[in-house]
Amino acid sequence: MIIISTSQLRAARGLLGWSQEKLAEKAHIPLVSLLDYETGARKMLDTTAASLKYELERSGVIFADDETGVSLLPPPRVVPLESLNSSNDE
Repeated sequence: MIIISTSQLRAARGLLGWSQEKLAEKAHIPLVSLLDYETGARKMLDTTAASLKYELERSGVIFADDETGVSLLPPPRVVPLESLNSSNDE
């Protein structure tokens, strides 16, 4: 069973700067389902929770195992191709 608390879900959206509409679209779920889940009006199905978690994690969100919070992965370090040469080899 996949568990995402309503506070984790809202915090994850906030970290990414996503609206409810954007997350619902990315996770391929009805907006009304997301709204109901975030307000606690209904329980989330496991398949819907999995879809939400997948999209958020794919975008860099890390969920705390104990449902206490979320964090965001740091952006990857980009090295310009022109700076790569044989002197960089180890």
